Amino acid sequence: MAKFLKVIACVLIVVAVTVCAVLLWFDRSQDIDFAVYQPDSWVTCNGKIDKNSGEYDRLNKWLKLNSSNWKSYVATAAPGYFYKSEKIMIYVQKHGVVVNYYDGQNWSQVHKSVDTNGIYDVCKSS
Repeated sequence: MAKFLKVIACVLIVVAVTVCAVLLWFDRSQDIDFAVYQPDSWVTCNGKIDKNSGEYDRLNKWLKLNSSNWKSYVATAAPGYFYKSEKIMIYVQKHGVVVNYYDGQNWSQVHKSVDTNGIYDVCKSS
């Protein structure tokens, strides 16, 4: 019986260590080099914006200021204002952003609770 309890204890310890390691890995802070994903134009729910627009410039400045401290995110992003291109999708809410990006092999999804003043807008209905 004592040997059985030792085996159970070892199994529980291994499971606990594994779960903790996965949680720590998942909750790690990530940096994104948005310049790699910057397209010539973005598609938004209000139409296309190109490099010559003020909205493009505001988004570019915001991305440069917010390239660090992103967290992995597994939930589906809620509809809202968005910027899309082939390799990146940015979903903007009033108090946070969810980013899906393709690194050449896999899609990743991260989020950040942050002030979105300047890049948040309301989708106009057609």
